[in-house]
Amino acid sequence: MRWLLRRDPGLGASRRALRVGLVATVVFMVCRYAFGSPTAATYAVFGAIGFGVLSQVVGTPRQRTRTLVGCLLVGTVLLAIGTLLAGSTIMASLGMLVVGVVVAFIAIGGPRLAGVANGLQLIYILPSFPPFAPDTLPARVLGFVFGVALLALADRTLWPPRPVETYGCRAAAAARALADLLETVGAGDTAALPARRAAATHATDRLKLSGTPWEVRPTGPSLEDRGLSHLGAALRGVQGRIDALLGAGTPRVPVDAGPALTATATTLRRTADALRGRGTVPDNADLDAERLAYTEHRLDSIAGLADGEMTAAHARAAVVVGQTLSAVRVAVQAADIVVNPRGHCAPTSAELAWWATAPAPALWWRRIDAHLSLRSVYLQNALRLGVGLALARLVAGGLDLSHGLWVLLATLTLMRTSVTSTRATLLPAIAGTALGALLAAGLLAVAGPETVVYAVLFPVLCVVAVGAGQVFGMIAGQASFTVLVAVLFAQLAPAAPSLAGVRLVDVAVGAVIGIGVGAAVWPAGGHGEVRRDAARCLRATAALVAASASWLAGTGSRQDVATNLKPAEHWLLLFEATFLQYRSERRARHEGDVDWFVVLGVVHRAVRTARTSLDDLDPAAPWLPDRWPDLVDRLRDDARALADGYATVATALSEGRTPAAVLAVPEDFLDRALRALAAAPGRREHPRETLRLADAWGRLGWLADDLAALGVVLAPAVPSPRAAARRRRPQPA
Repeated sequence: MRWLLRRDPGLGASRRALRVGLVATVVFMVCRYAFGSPTAATYAVFGAIGFGVLSQVVGTPRQRTRTLVGCLLVGTVLLAIGTLLAGSTIMASLGMLVVGVVVAFIAIGGPRLAGVANGLQLIYILPSFPPFAPDTLPARVLGFVFGVALLALADRTLWPPRPVETYGCRAAAAARALADLLETVGAGDTAALPARRAAATHATDRLKLSGTPWEVRPTGPSLEDRGLSHLGAALRGVQGRIDALLGAGTPRVPVDAGPALTATATTLRRTADALRGRGTVPDNADLDAERLAYTEHRLDSIAGLADGEMTAAHARAAVVVGQTLSAVRVAVQAADIVVNPRGHCAPTSAELAWWATAPAPALWWRRIDAHLSLRSVYLQNALRLGVGLALARLVAGGLDLSHGLWVLLATLTLMRTSVTSTRATLLPAIAGTALGALLAAGLLAVAGPETVVYAVLFPVLCVVAVGAGQVFGMIAGQASFTVLVAVLFAQLAPAAPSLAGVRLVDVAVGAVIGIGVGAAVWPAGGHGEVRRDAARCLRATAALVAASASWLAGTGSRQDVATNLKPAEHWLLLFEATFLQYRSERRARHEGDVDWFVVLGVVHRAVRTARTSLDDLDPAAPWLPDRWPDLVDRLRDDARALADGYATVATALSEGRTPAAVLAVPEDFLDRALRALAAAPGRREHPRETLRLADAWGRLGWLADDLAALGVVLAPAVPSPRAAARRRRPQPA
């Protein structure tokens, strides 16, 4: 048992193997021997295998049941289409191209849809090979429905999957940890500060998508997923602002910020309870009242201080506290959407307004439209797989392979998002299939036509084949599945030892097709797009920075910011998908690898900063250029310099060179601006305008810190002694 626990922690794979193996055995035995229908038996067992082995049905128990019911309905349609087109190789191949692309593209809908794509592909593939018998369609459908229905029942009652911690629970833990930290900072409790800061950092780090199990990532277009995504980003933003406030560890909190931080902590704590189903999401009215009170305190302090007394340190801390309160407000609004997707009030925050009240079809269309681009890794993956499956169907039909199903199944299961990853699966797959073919040939030779032997072995082999791949690796999985296939088909029709050899040849043909298509169609996968997508994001960020600064300074319009937000959000969506795929792909790690997560975080913050700039501006305030034209010019110059910095980084990335030399951002970027603002004439008489400029420079200061961080992660890595020695090694003439 200890040995199994080491290989299968939590026994998740073992429980799944027992559950799916038992379902596959029951549906096959009932259809084959009780009903006497080999056709129904075939489709019943492959229905169970398709959605129990090739698919990952994820979510809560209710969500998993709904997913399987949806797959049953869609699969029935695909089964009918596949049966009707199977008689013509050309039509079946064209159908495979369309179905392959469309089904693979549904991965844009998030983990629940992405997880069942392979199962749906299999259901179309199954009827594509002899016997071509449209008259058996009712038996095929009945068998398929029986297999999937029993699988759905077993999923709820027979060793059901253990629940995975949801992203909402992670967000709740982060909100509570941040509440504890804010309470400590507000109270000035330096003794408890290190432990609570470490706890908050750990909790918010768990909100990174790259560190979240794929099945709970909020990457779908639904209101709940969008709310969770914004909630995670807002909570990470709160953590970043607290880190800026604490600096090296000593709080630099304005005295009058204590009540606001304490109220914010209370709001976050209640939000965490609501995310766990205990109570409702708090109304932002109390938090808004504290924000307003803190703003009034800031206005009073600006008006009451003599020239020079408004130090840069005090002003910077006040700006950061204000940004923290704004980020918490967005987090609460996002949490309200997560807890009550259709019953929430329309948020007033500009960051959430466009999608929070949109109907589901509009959200889906926006997501589909965004990824209908050859730069989208989702569309690239769909086209690559569709072409591979269509070519495999054409080859199998052209060669008149009676078991051509295995050609397509090998292409489907072995193709990855990059040729490097696909190539890594080739040898284990061939080796495992060869080993399984050898064992299957021996079994068929010894047992001969005695179906009783195969019927007895079938349940054991079902369990072993389902669990071997996850517990022992691909070689064991392919070997056991090959033996299972031989035992399965030996019960449907007389089988000779040559059946095992046919399976080996078909898998080899499918693997070669997968490698060939993978090498021809976007072979680099996410690695080929991540740098280009990062460059596009940063180029859009540069334009957004300039537009936002002009708006805050009173020389631009809201429309300019909104216009620049659209491309920034579009490229950010593509970059995020590319980054997640990049992280999942097999690759040779190099010392100069870029931490693309830092780049992704920079773009996220720039977009969020621009959106909140539309939220915080006082429309009744007069134009700043009339009050302090020199300060406004300075603000615009600083924004232009930052925008040029981001644009330069984007250009360097797109050209494949290091941009570190152009990222010289002065460390006192914000301090110098705030000192100039403190010395501005008429500052005490016009505190509201002063505060607007201080907050505008605060946003630029955050962006400047991010630009400096880009310089660090994009700088050339220091080579290790071994790598340096390799470079110094003389090359042959």
